[in-house]
Amino acid sequence: MARGYTRMDRLGWLVSPALLIGVGLGVWLTGHEPKAVLPLVLGLGLAFPTLWILISALSPGKADRRCRECGASELVRIDKATTLGLRCRACGFRDESASGWLLAEEEGPLEELVLNRRRNYRQRIRTGEKPASSDVDRRVRSN
Repeated sequence: MARGYTRMDRLGWLVSPALLIGVGLGVWLTGHEPKAVLPLVLGLGLAFPTLWILISALSPGKADRRCRECGASELVRIDKATTLGLRCRACGFRDESASGWLLAEEEGPLEELVLNRRRNYRQRIRTGEKPASSDVDRRVRSN
């Protein structure tokens, strides 16, 4: 594998054959009767978005660990107990409000992290404290 190239860079050569196939398909479609073309066009019109949604939903998200400042792939979560905040080990860049959810997901199971956030939120509510923004799990407001 060549260094410095992403997967999309390596697949760039497929653009030309795809365009040629598209042109060939267009020429083939114009040479046939419209009654034969309509079901094909409708079928492709329904199949393409369905496949797009299926592939998008079933493909796992991958955390981007590149730093905005230096470009190094050294981003880590600031605090292992929360998903808020990222820092770069290479240049020291910090973003206290950036989401580290995908990084946390790659590091291991999220159940303990989510349960701790809920416990902290409920504990602060019981004691009358104002919940910290990092304690609030938007899906579970009160239970």
